[in-house]
Amino acid sequence: MDTMRISAGAEKIPVKCNSLSSLVTRRWRTKTFPARIRTWRLLSVKSISTNPKTLVTDSEQVASSIKHHSEFTPLFSPEKFELPKAFFATAQSVRDALIVNWNATYEYYNRVNPKQAYYLSMEFLQGRALSNAVGNLGLTGAYGDALKSLGFELESVAGQEPDPALGNGGLGRLASCFLDSLATLNYPAWGYGLRYKYGLFKQIITKDGQEEAAEDWLELSNPWEIVRNDVSYPVKFYGKVVFGSDGKKRWIGGEDVVAVAYDVPIPGYKTKTTINLRLWSTKAPSGDFDLSSYNSGKHTEAAEALFNAEKICYVLYPGDESDEGKALRLKQQYTLCSASLQDIVARFETRSGGSVNWEEFPEKVAVQMNDTHPTLCIPELMRILMDLKGLSWEDAWRITQRTVAYTNHTVLPEALEKWSLELMEKLLPRHVEIIEKIDEELVSTIVSEYGTENPDLLKEKLKAMRILENVELPSAFADVIVKPESKPAIAEKTVDQTKDSKEDAQTVVKKEVEEEETAGVIAEVIPEPPKMVRMANLAVVGGHAVNGVAEIHSEIVKTDVFNDFVKLWPDKFQNKTNGVTPRRWIRFCNPYLSDIITNWIGTEDWVLNTEKLAELRKFADDEDLQSEWRAAKKKNKLKVVSLIKERTGYTVNPDAMFDIQIKRIHEYKRQLLNILGIVYRYKKMKEMSASERKKAFVPRVCIFGGKAFATYVQAKRIVKFITDVGSTINHDPEIGDLLKVIFVPDYNVSVAELLIPASELSQHISTAGMEASGTSNMKFSMNGCILIGTLDGANVEIREEVGEENFFLFGAKADEIVDLRKERAEGKFVPDPSFEEVKQFVRSGVFGSNKYDELIGSLEGNEGFGRADYFLVGKDFPSYVECQEKVDKAYRDQKRWTRMSILNTAGSSKFSSDRTIHEYAKDIWNIKQVELP
Repeated sequence: MDTMRISAGAEKIPVKCNSLSSLVTRRWRTKTFPARIRTWRLLSVKSISTNPKTLVTDSEQVASSIKHHSEFTPLFSPEKFELPKAFFATAQSVRDALIVNWNATYEYYNRVNPKQAYYLSMEFLQGRALSNAVGNLGLTGAYGDALKSLGFELESVAGQEPDPALGNGGLGRLASCFLDSLATLNYPAWGYGLRYKYGLFKQIITKDGQEEAAEDWLELSNPWEIVRNDVSYPVKFYGKVVFGSDGKKRWIGGEDVVAVAYDVPIPGYKTKTTINLRLWSTKAPSGDFDLSSYNSGKHTEAAEALFNAEKICYVLYPGDESDEGKALRLKQQYTLCSASLQDIVARFETRSGGSVNWEEFPEKVAVQMNDTHPTLCIPELMRILMDLKGLSWEDAWRITQRTVAYTNHTVLPEALEKWSLELMEKLLPRHVEIIEKIDEELVSTIVSEYGTENPDLLKEKLKAMRILENVELPSAFADVIVKPESKPAIAEKTVDQTKDSKEDAQTVVKKEVEEEETAGVIAEVIPEPPKMVRMANLAVVGGHAVNGVAEIHSEIVKTDVFNDFVKLWPDKFQNKTNGVTPRRWIRFCNPYLSDIITNWIGTEDWVLNTEKLAELRKFADDEDLQSEWRAAKKKNKLKVVSLIKERTGYTVNPDAMFDIQIKRIHEYKRQLLNILGIVYRYKKMKEMSASERKKAFVPRVCIFGGKAFATYVQAKRIVKFITDVGSTINHDPEIGDLLKVIFVPDYNVSVAELLIPASELSQHISTAGMEASGTSNMKFSMNGCILIGTLDGANVEIREEVGEENFFLFGAKADEIVDLRKERAEGKFVPDPSFEEVKQFVRSGVFGSNKYDELIGSLEGNEGFGRADYFLVGKDFPSYVECQEKVDKAYRDQKRWTRMSILNTAGSSKFSSDRTIHEYAKDIWNIKQVELP
């Protein structure tokens, strides 16, 4: 009697073959298995004795592995083997293959101890993992054939996977592209984030606009993650700071939660390297459950500590209009920083063996903060090094500055995070002490740099550069700036009680107040400005490098946002233009186009070396290539036709131009400009006869997608307006297929993977100088889509690479924006008649009873909150309409349009995240590639 071994992680469990075989045979003969399963041959020894250190590569082995998991790693009842079960069994089979390389990667890293980068981000917008994983492993064919033998299609099985709800926009998608490139290029690195149970939200579009519901991506579990029950760290909030018996400060008391690690493997493309995304989930110790209260009927009170701990990782970006919401967001950020740094420090100590030299920490660890959310890494690393490891302030500060770096993603003032000092003092008292000390040293540096001869200049620099805003200077510098004598805001009124008058004292006071009001004097006490902690300033001061994410953005960072810091530390600042992974964003999501590129270039090396895409330029006018190119686009458009029908109920014409704007809904991204342009187009169509409009306009399907933040009222008004316009136009029989407006609900990575390959025109039309980079513009261009846009973010570099004639440019430039806003404030702006015409048309009621007063009102007036067209929609509108006419003209000439499309793909070679990661590794992290033997 033979003995088989079933792999159970590292442990192998011996099983008597005849007993297992007889069990399966009995179920087979009694037809307990459904018909689909009974068609399989019995599980063979080979199918369940696969060596856990051997990668399964042929379709027969793959099929056996899938069958094994359907039976022995069950998440569903055994009676059925349908698509959901097939997905989980397939994913578990792929995970086995990933674990082989995953374990080998970190076993090797632990042995050779290279310097490792750690990428901390509040978002990782990963997208579905199955197709990407089998593609990177080179097993797409094997899994496709295996699933076919089991009665399924790989595409259908992959479609069962929900998108992980771990991000919202470009910030999170960039982080995920970076992880793919880090693994592919064999750089030792990890990502760190939070495991959000309910994500941002699931977007539902109704007649009232956008509504939000909790994401359900974890409802059936996540087959890719592995909970590490042996990897958890305490995270503290509130409490107080005391001196210990050793003279060191200790943070004690307060509220303690536990951060538990959930690991997700990130495979590289055609390499063994498989790196890690570690996500933290929070819980309370079991002892915090108050059993006494529970048994006495106080059930909510009994579980309060558990709920308070778990809710930290419930939702991405919880609403922060309330004090509770602000506290929860700060807890999220600190949880990410504290758990991650404790883990990083523990790994450094383990790899150091018996002798830990903390001076070597920056030689082995690089921490990258993706935007300001992880800025608490700076005081947290200081706290760990000083309070727990016993280092001096000077040593801890030197090590911290050499370890940490900061990527800036915005020039919008509201996105440069500030936290209430009062809230932070309550929640993180020890960190406030450390931040105050960092601020004091910064003040010293500023005073030394600028001197005290010009008090006004020094005051200006301190106000701009300090970490603590509206906070008194440290006592050591209290006399640096001489304060003017304070005068009361309102002179005290006195009444002469002895004067000969019929008016009593009360009447006199009332009269004088009325006189003041008539003269424009407002009798009110001006409140003290709130004391804040400026996280961006802390990130700049505490790190050794600060980078922008596109050339124009990095210049704005240096000349405007952080100009004073640039003068102090010019070598800190640099540019790292964003990039996207060509694996997910063309090779896997657009197989039709990928095959054409490979055939014409003669190699698939472009997937790893996108510079080879430039070779397409020499074939741009070849009629055969153009014909194949258009055919591939048509196939992708047909997929989107099905998506639109499924998601919205609308039927669209695949021969129309697909004009797409998919991104987070925000005023500066100007979806409002796009939809007003469509309204203007519609109005002009309605003024023409059928033959005139057919001659004047190219048929278009205008597609929007994106989420408006739940509390961002104006963004939600824009979504409502788009859907109202679509409802009217799409049901207008006079217009028919000449114009359709589609809002695809619940936009995510998987939707983007369908829309981007099908796109022909893509809109990147933000107000110049306000978009840091953008990465969707790169994805569209890489897939042969022509862009219409302003000179903003990465648009500038894309236009340079693809050629000015292959980019539709309009609008004001970044260096004109300040003067244009000033012109508006002074009442000198004269709107174009076409803009007044479109606003009047909107208000006419053609799109329903809603007059959109708040939305259209934001584009009017010269000053005031929510007024004065801050994002210059009216200024750029005539230029935008004129540019769209050029688009129509170009599209009519399909040979010209296809040439432009080919040259966009050929010119996108610079925008691979592989290039970006090489630059980070060399210029910021100083890490080397480590290839597994």
